[in-house]
Amino acid sequence: MINKEPDIAAIDEKGLLSRVSAFCIANNKRASLELIFTLGSFFILFSLMAYSLEISYWLTFLLLAPTGALLTRTFTIQHDCGHFSYFSSPKVNGLVGSFLGVLTLTPYHYWRRTHRYHHAACGNLDKRGIGDLDTFTLKEYQSFSRFRKLWYRIYRNPAFMLVVGPIALFGLKHRLPLDNPFHSVKTWANIMITNIGIGMIAASIVYFLGWEALLLVYLPVCLLASATGVALFFIHHQYEDMYWVEDDKWSHFKTALHGSSYFEFSKFLSWVISNINLHHIHHLNARVPLYRLRECLEAIPELQEVPQRTFRDIPNCFKLALWDEDNKKMVGFAAA
Repeated sequence: MINKEPDIAAIDEKGLLSRVSAFCIANNKRASLELIFTLGSFFILFSLMAYSLEISYWLTFLLLAPTGALLTRTFTIQHDCGHFSYFSSPKVNGLVGSFLGVLTLTPYHYWRRTHRYHHAACGNLDKRGIGDLDTFTLKEYQSFSRFRKLWYRIYRNPAFMLVVGPIALFGLKHRLPLDNPFHSVKTWANIMITNIGIGMIAASIVYFLGWEALLLVYLPVCLLASATGVALFFIHHQYEDMYWVEDDKWSHFKTALHGSSYFEFSKFLSWVISNINLHHIHHLNARVPLYRLRECLEAIPELQEVPQRTFRDIPNCFKLALWDEDNKKMVGFAAA
């Protein structure tokens, strides 16, 4: 990791935001082509996986990673629709996002509202709990009962987070989010319509392809894509020099540059996840389409000065669990 920290005080905030906003213009042709290519490739690979069950499950297994990756990419497109940035039309974003939500097991309107709260409160110690992962301070953890400490340790365990977590989130919570803080007829109608759509997909797979395709293709693909999504979300906001402050000190500008990571992967892998790894730019202005984030990064030098992380930094992210308010950094359970 490059430990160089940008001198935020020396950055012209309004000037930088103005330059970033120049990239907020959606390219409908490019967006449509990427959507068609992503869904087309996904359905082709999914069909090949189902067909390969009659040949060898090892072949099915080999196709799992690229198929799951394309479903993860489908989620990133839905994510962009949720910010009304993928297409120029809010109506088209909403329609496409709702359709993709059936494929990604994510009710579009419910997720969109909780995710918008995440952008408005990321890094704010006084506004945790909606659209994010539970993160407690060192002092809070020390005051917990023995049982609550045990549960938090289980919750933050990487194996639990990447196996049980996706099942609980995408399989259960998204089906009936009883903790939904944004109740509305539109939100709940979209949740129920999404559930019906998922049920129709599952029934169609069983009817046309059989139970084996449902259990050995559909479910593994959904689990892999969900786990990848959870992992990406985690590493974007859980690292040692993370940004956490109280509400009266909170700054959108600082939480974007200090509290949202900049991971540099290969351009192909970045394309697969729609450049969401350039997360600091996304939090600086969520209206920049994900397919323009790389262009924005290369055009604005200040955005390249944010600490750059790579694959080698990912394991360290999963070792962290608590915010040390005194030392202003994320720490592991050993510090408690």
